[in-house]
Amino acid sequence: MKSRIIFRIPLGAALLAMVFSVALSAQSDAGCVRGVVKSSSGRPFSSVWVVVSQNGDEKGRSLTGDDGRYYIANLGDGGYDLAVYRGNDLLYRGRVDLQANSRQHDILIQ
Repeated sequence: MKSRIIFRIPLGAALLAMVFSVALSAQSDAGCVRGVVKSSSGRPFSSVWVVVSQNGDEKGRSLTGDDGRYYIANLGDGGYDLAVYRGNDLLYRGRVDLQANSRQHDILIQ
């Protein structure tokens, strides 16, 4: 009897860990928007903030890397406002609609 209890505890812990990891991976697969911020000449914009908001509430932000890439996760389906800032200067304002898990949205700054 004692050996069955000892066996069940690790088995239960392993099952709980599996359920927890599946829940976390499902959360990380939530909708996202990603892309590259670049100039009209094709040069990437580094160190600019890409901010995503919905109905006036900020939902996420990303600082672009040297390659101009950004990635914002944990967004649901729907329409979002996108803004790009360098410091306090607004460089771009646009809109993106997410209807699937993720969406590529490159941004061209004139």
